[in-house]
Amino acid sequence: MGNKKQQRQRRTRSEQRTIRRNGFRKALSILILLLCAVPMLGGGTHALWVIPAAICISMNEDLYFCMAGGVIAGLCIDLACGSALGTNAIYMVCFCTLVCLLFEQILRRSFLHYMVMTAACAFLHSILRWFLTAGIFRTPGRERLWTDLLIPVAVRTVIAAVPVYLLFFPLSRLLTRHVRSMDAAAIRRDW
Repeated sequence: MGNKKQQRQRRTRSEQRTIRRNGFRKALSILILLLCAVPMLGGGTHALWVIPAAICISMNEDLYFCMAGGVIAGLCIDLACGSALGTNAIYMVCFCTLVCLLFEQILRRSFLHYMVMTAACAFLHSILRWFLTAGIFRTPGRERLWTDLLIPVAVRTVIAAVPVYLLFFPLSRLLTRHVRSMDAAAIRRDW
């Protein structure tokens, strides 16, 4: 316990500011994600607003935080759509992990890549939902499920990605200033 206290005392002011800034950014990201779940609770054919929010989090944050964002987004989709609790959470954790790794290793953090990842997530979610609803369980009305529900929801989700990106853009720009300390990258990884 004494070792942690000594490490805390050795941090410079810029490192402490970086830790506070990262905590504030992560809290605001989760708040925006939860606010994106509010329009989904009305019922009917609506956009899944939490999918673009989870992609924004996965694009800008570390792996473990984006997995937590994926769990929250998936549970919000489960509650809004009335599906089995946890089904969409598993899907969103897997997809958010994939997106985070893609943005860390291959893709640039640009609007075009964000839209492609959001469209891929939305349409794969529709395919998975059709497969679970119509393919396995053979529910009545499965012939019209694709054209009447799943495609409009995926298209509306892709359209909803633009205002969600505009919500996250200032957050990612304002709070990721460069820190002069050499240990700033290590603190960001550990936080």
